Amino acid sequence: MRRVVLFLVLLILAAAAWWAYPLLQPLLRYGTLPRNLDRPLNVLVLGVAPEYKYYHQRAPENFRGLSDVNLLVRFDPTAKRIVVLSIPRDVYVQIPGYGWYIINHANKFGGPELAKQVVSGLTGVEIDAYLAVSVEAIRNGVDALGGVTVCVEKPMRYKDTAAKLDIDLEPGCQLLNGAQAEGYLRFRHDALGDIGRVQRQQNFFHALKQQILTPSGLLRLPQAIAAVEQNIRTDLTRTQIASLMGFAIQQPQLVSFLAPGRFGQGWEVDRAELQKLIQRYFADAPEPAQATLEDLRGREAAVLYAAPQESVAIAMRDKLRALGLRVLLREIETAPPHSEVLTNGEAGLAQALGEAIGLPARVSGEAALYADLTVRIGADSANPGEQGP
Repeated sequence: MRRVVLFLVLLILAAAAWWAYPLLQPLLRYGTLPRNLDRPLNVLVLGVAPEYKYYHQRAPENFRGLSDVNLLVRFDPTAKRIVVLSIPRDVYVQIPGYGWYIINHANKFGGPELAKQVVSGLTGVEIDAYLAVSVEAIRNGVDALGGVTVCVEKPMRYKDTAAKLDIDLEPGCQLLNGAQAEGYLRFRHDALGDIGRVQRQQNFFHALKQQILTPSGLLRLPQAIAAVEQNIRTDLTRTQIASLMGFAIQQPQLVSFLAPGRFGQGWEVDRAELQKLIQRYFADAPEPAQATLEDLRGREAAVLYAAPQESVAIAMRDKLRALGLRVLLREIETAPPHSEVLTNGEAGLAQALGEAIGLPARVSGEAALYADLTVRIGADSANPGEQGP
């Protein structure tokens, strides 16, 4: 009996060692183990585009290319929440020493330090550290996770020989490998351009979180971390890295939104609305009072639906109008798997509406542009308010 117990213990230890082995090199390099995050931490995440020496020949990665992804991320232990603000690459800002350019040039001109300065100037948020990520991190990380299930909303086809990018995706929920995930995240050749790409990135964040929290995702997480470690650069300290590792273990809530604005010269940020969101999610302000149904009156809601859900969408429109909302129906190519209420920042309003119509609500930049609230009709819907989360 003792031999059996000893064998089982050794087997468990061997399995644990196999699971943790991919993390050995990063842990040795940073010399740290998970610890508590005792204060909010603001990190600028830059998705850096590749550079080229000659025609169709990639230059060695130095993380000084254009930052086509610009995310201001707040890790907040008090609210147990991760907040992601997406700043489109086509936002015009004044870059010190260079004049007015779209924001993705800041990293190219002066590296992450200049990018931090520019984003702080736009948002008013003090940034603690940066994390620069190359495109290879997408492929390597997603493949190490065994793929990520994403609901692709439309056909996506684009080929760029120089970038070695061949996007060929059909609509529908599917398991994307690393190359396909990169294509999904980088595609911007449609009517919304970079804003559509930002919304897809936010959809991907949500899908990635769901994937990581599955048993297979947790099992593969160490391999994924080891796979992308060589494709990132950061000035996070060992203590900060340890704190973020400990915070991630707590499975915090994810909130993501797009810098509010409208199309004009690039993406013209509404500075007043942005500051409202900054105060709500990036400052230590008290939580706002819970919204009520009366607060919904006069607000504009967009109902997004695919053709098979038209009758459900019409019924939902009538229900929303009865609550005092102004409603716009908008047909989309592919329905998501589940119905939900979305908002680009107004969490209280989304929660109040979700409770009124029996749908889950979340904050995401996937919400329809220029609408206060968005109701997405899922492919599983039969009658409004009867869908599960």
